Amino acid sequence: MASTQIGKTEGMYNMLAYAIDQDPGPALLVMPREADARSVSYNRIKPMLESSDALRKHLPFLADDITKLEYHLDHMIVYFAGSNSPADLAQRPIRYLFLDEVDKFPKFSGREADPIKLATERTRTFWNRRIVKVSTPTTRQGYIFREYEKSDQRKFYVACPLCGGYQVLMFGQIKWPKEERSAERIKNEHMAWYECCHCDKRIEDYQKNKMLLNGKWVPYGAEINEDGNITDDYVGSKHRGFWINSLYSPWLTWSDIAAEFLRSKDYIELLMNFVNSWLAEVWEEKIEETTVDKIKALSCDYAQGVVPDDVIVLTAGVDVQKDHFYYVIRGWGYYEESWLIRADRVEYWEDIVDALFKTEYKRLSGNETLPVYMSCIDSGYRTDEVYRFCRQWSDRTKAVKGQEEITGGRFYRASKIDINSRTGSIIRSGLVLWNVNVTQYKDKINRLVASQDPRKWHIFKDPREEYLNQFSSEHKVLIRNRNTGKAKEVWQKKKEAVANHYLDAEVYAVAAADIIRALNIRKDETTKVHQEIMQQEHSRGNWLKKREGSWL
Repeated sequence: MASTQIGKTEGMYNMLAYAIDQDPGPALLVMPREADARSVSYNRIKPMLESSDALRKHLPFLADDITKLEYHLDHMIVYFAGSNSPADLAQRPIRYLFLDEVDKFPKFSGREADPIKLATERTRTFWNRRIVKVSTPTTRQGYIFREYEKSDQRKFYVACPLCGGYQVLMFGQIKWPKEERSAERIKNEHMAWYECCHCDKRIEDYQKNKMLLNGKWVPYGAEINEDGNITDDYVGSKHRGFWINSLYSPWLTWSDIAAEFLRSKDYIELLMNFVNSWLAEVWEEKIEETTVDKIKALSCDYAQGVVPDDVIVLTAGVDVQKDHFYYVIRGWGYYEESWLIRADRVEYWEDIVDALFKTEYKRLSGNETLPVYMSCIDSGYRTDEVYRFCRQWSDRTKAVKGQEEITGGRFYRASKIDINSRTGSIIRSGLVLWNVNVTQYKDKINRLVASQDPRKWHIFKDPREEYLNQFSSEHKVLIRNRNTGKAKEVWQKKKEAVANHYLDAEVYAVAAADIIRALNIRKDETTKVHQEIMQQEHSRGNWLKKREGSWL
């Protein structure tokens, strides 16, 4: 994953040249379009072979053995193809596969599947295959970013020529006079410099080349000391991944990069290009974001497991994992105000039963207790177990499945899923699956968290760091189509974020409150309602039915 004009494609061609001369095997070079493949074959690869003494000897005797899409060399074949040509991708066994600018590949190759998958299948018969994927990044959904995240995520560390501290070159360390706003003056007069993140001293352009010559590729999780030695006590992926941006380019000065930023910063399409093509970063436009400090500031003076006096009803949300569960219990009062009562991780279904259905939570003042009235449990994982559990506790829990959007913009949609095996008809009294619009519920949570007067969202004192980190693990960004310019708002994990299980559990707890209409509680004639919930009437749910003069 690299910026443009940094040498990534040339490096790939050198790998092909090495295979031709040192370790031959059938090779395939794939470009976004067939026209690109023909151009590379004729203008880049053929001149490379002809101009090298080591490679020229492998050229065939007959000129007909060299075409724009096939090279029949003396002991191997090199194929060229466009990602939009399924026939060229799927018909030959390949040992070396080179994929260039994969983020520009179409999702489908003609009527066939993913072109990268089609080409990769061709390498299956070779135990010593090599697959090289190269691209400038686009968005977090782009192929190269997802592949880089699966790799050992190497970055190039260089030593400061003044203090010797190793660091990754980042745009935020490029400085120029604050009062200067002219991109042309900064570029022409070389006014920018790089500020070392260790000693804060200026690194000038003439010092860059020496830094690059002594740089080190360091995997994610490893450390590099002052002597340039890399620790080897980390656990990394077997896939090698490399990231590098334009700051490392020997053909660009600090002032060139600063000037390009100043030209781009006020125009969204130019700024996108700067982020992708110069900084080799994915493009994200943040709209909404929660932080750990913002969430911690919502802490109130009550302990976990205690119910504040203004709470009328409790709901819960459960996020199901492979061998454990994350759950939250939230209390609801008037006008969507809520308090976090409990947040925990447990290992067994019995623990969920105990926390949600067999425990009553004491009020802050007095001996009154409240049970959890309704809960929502994620059925996206261990689905059969969740369904079985929800059938057993059908009056107090609902099976839910999160969706990014629901037709009509609704918050949730319910559908019966139990089928009569004999007749094939839906069993009217069977299990109901609730599809919940996680995007809209996260929007609602973000609005409640941001409310100041009055504050709507509360958590107990001294929450665990795990809860805070997971709750603030996502932000809302704009995803723009590079061709049409249209933007879509999406909640997604931050690049450096941990898991988001507690956030998902909070979403399900809010969904449970919405399903039982607890978000509609108002102060008009609620005394009777409050008493009914406190007593937990035998006929559960009566307090929600429409009655003359009731708060609903």
